[in-house]
Amino acid sequence: MNSPLFDLLNLTFLDIIKWMFVVGLVIYVVFALIIVRQVKVMSEAVDCDANSLFQIMSWLHLLMAVLLVAFAIVIL
Repeated sequence: MNSPLFDLLNLTFLDIIKWMFVVGLVIYVVFALIIVRQVKVMSEAVDCDANSLFQIMSWLHLLMAVLLVAFAIVIL
């Protein structure tokens, strides 16, 4: 029976790189959340016809970032 510590020590260099990539993508999702927040603040401060377009684009960007993280976890 393998202990969890043995499994942890049995990580390869490629496994570490893969999980660092996933962590980087999670940080990118946080960045996408900040973009959504900033676009919301900008839309309240600046009156423009394209505000709704910018908000839709920021939400689509966040959705794509979340899907990318989920895809990376499944693939890696």
